[in-house]
Amino acid sequence: MLSSEAFAPLAATLSDLAIATDFSGVVRKVAWHLDQPEGFNPQRLLGVNIVDTVKEDSRPKIRQMLEEAPRSLDRRMREINHEIDGVGEFPMRYHAVSAGDLIFFLGHEMRAVAALQSRLVEAQRALDEDYGRLRQMETRYRVLFQTSSEALLMVDPSQMRIQEANASSSRLLGVENADIVSQHLFSIFHPEEQARIRDEADRVASSGQPSTFEALSANGAKLMQGRLSIFRAADSTVILCSLSADTAPSEEEAGIHDMLFGIVEKIPDAMILTDQDGIIRWCNQAFLGMAEIVLSQQAHGEPLARFLGRPGVDIDIIIANAREHGQLRAFSSVLTGAFGSETRVEISIAAQSDIKSPVIGFVMRDITRYDQVPLRRPDRREEPDTNMMNLVGSVPLKELVRASTEEIEKMCIEAALKKTGNNRASAAEMLGLSRQSLYVKLRRFGLLGATGR
Repeated sequence: MLSSEAFAPLAATLSDLAIATDFSGVVRKVAWHLDQPEGFNPQRLLGVNIVDTVKEDSRPKIRQMLEEAPRSLDRRMREINHEIDGVGEFPMRYHAVSAGDLIFFLGHEMRAVAALQSRLVEAQRALDEDYGRLRQMETRYRVLFQTSSEALLMVDPSQMRIQEANASSSRLLGVENADIVSQHLFSIFHPEEQARIRDEADRVASSGQPSTFEALSANGAKLMQGRLSIFRAADSTVILCSLSADTAPSEEEAGIHDMLFGIVEKIPDAMILTDQDGIIRWCNQAFLGMAEIVLSQQAHGEPLARFLGRPGVDIDIIIANAREHGQLRAFSSVLTGAFGSETRVEISIAAQSDIKSPVIGFVMRDITRYDQVPLRRPDRREEPDTNMMNLVGSVPLKELVRASTEEIEKMCIEAALKKTGNNRASAAEMLGLSRQSLYVKLRRFGLLGATGR
């Protein structure tokens, strides 16, 4: 067994921190050759079980080293994290050696490695975040580029070849996207215009100033307005060519517009256009019928909230969602006519905010007849809580509570009739109702034909 005098030089030579324990793990000797962190005195480890000085996740490894070292079963280096009061986590890498009745833990400090690993993790996290932002920006660019109504071409200024073209450019030029990419920019214009466009592109590439022009398409069928601008992308430059053609609608397109307007006027579903404050600007005949209004002029300028749902509640929810998401589907509400009649409706909404006067479009379908159709077959009962949960988000809370109450009331009546063998008098007594009240509820729930007497 090594003596105390021999222990210190050995530790100083072979390790940064050496701990000698008995076979039970109690620290008997400590020697070190390291820069001590503030507040840490290795002598404080004396008399303490080494297992109690390490973090929870390191204790199985320490116990295994205590067990295997006397039998020389394992010579691996293990990373152990000490938990020192006033210091915190103190990472070490130990090798356990048995000599006599002591086990020597010869360790090398891992603070520098741990700091490096932490920096590596932070760098990887930052890299992942940057990559995520890059992917998000690329997706946004792709969406904006491809959905733009303006024809856009990305051009390499060194060779004046088209690198990218969006869908609008294919429609404007009347050719497939694959036939545009890799072609010279000048090839999409009429031969008599190509020299002038080449000069414009060279001037933009040399001066960096944008330029506008007019030119005929390659087949001479369209007069196009164009704009050339240059920008830098990373270590390269790109010329952006935007094109548009001012063309009046053809007779065929005008005819389709008239037919579409006529269909919308006669369609059985109510259709309404409002401004962003919910004021009616246009409506079709179906809406006039549901709202019990004779002339469309009587509806124009009126708030839709006057007819739809609870005043100022449903319409506020609809407008807020339409502004945020652009559309809303299958929203249930009640349309109240000028004379008080109520019609249950299912509403779909779309908002168009990218125009000078933003509008919100409403399509309302009468679903009153669907309320009269049984929700379940006689031989299959759907759990009412599941049925109600499926309606959350599609109907207002007031309607949902009312539907839940009616469903529970109906189930109780059915249960009472079943228990009394369809004896209505006994069922009414069981439910604490008069016979007249029970008959009214049976008629409302459509249960008169399902009971015997």
